[in-house]
Amino acid sequence: YNLTRKEIARTGNPSKNPWYTPGGSLADAMRKGVQEASEAGQVLVFNAFKLKSWAQSEAELSLNKALLDMDTRTVIVHRSNPLDIVTCEIRDCFESVHGIPRGHPVNEKGEEDNTCFERRHVEGEVVKTKAFIDVEHLPENLQIAQEYPQLMQNSLRELGFKGGRIVYFEDLVSHEYSADNLFRSCAAWKKLLSSLGVEAKLRDIHRVLKKDVGTYPPPEPHSEAIFNLEQVQGVLSSPAMSAGSLLRS
Repeated sequence: YNLTRKEIARTGNPSKNPWYTPGGSLADAMRKGVQEASEAGQVLVFNAFKLKSWAQSEAELSLNKALLDMDTRTVIVHRSNPLDIVTCEIRDCFESVHGIPRGHPVNEKGEEDNTCFERRHVEGEVVKTKAFIDVEHLPENLQIAQEYPQLMQNSLRELGFKGGRIVYFEDLVSHEYSADNLFRSCAAWKKLLSSLGVEAKLRDIHRVLKKDVGTYPPPEPHSEAIFNLEQVQGVLSSPAMSAGSLLRS
């Protein structure tokens, strides 16, 4: 398998789909993408956020059917720490989920920050975006983030997609932080590839990943990402939650 590097940021967002043409459908766009990859001797790998079995529009139903007809396999990649998910999405300006407030992004002085998703692409960034977390609703938001992978797995299986195994992002990239994590990452990549129908050998995965050992710093402490850290720590450490281990120092 030669997995193409070309990705679609959001399958359901025409502006992010390189094969979409105005007046056409997302289903047709994906058929074109798969054909293009096949002609190049490649396998199309893409990110999708629309493969759900609930509240579907006609366009979503058409897209799901097209992907199923093309024997699409799936894998769910998620972060294992729900606090990281909540924090990251607040910094990207996703300030609520299912009508439940999460918080809002601020700069290091606590002032409103509207950089949102573009904070990743700001050159010579001076203002660091932090999350001001709504501690009142934090327990609910952590639960939603934690339950999401299982919800998606159930949905994919209900739709009839193959694969659908859950793999955690931290396991996939842990070798980049330290050589001690290399075999942890190898196991995670083997699981991911298997879910996509690729039965790779551990020694081959090890050979590829070994090149990237120690090339990236470990995740930053939450003090660098959360503005009201003491409030968050108070909630997580309360007897009702006992979730202080989610905090990274």
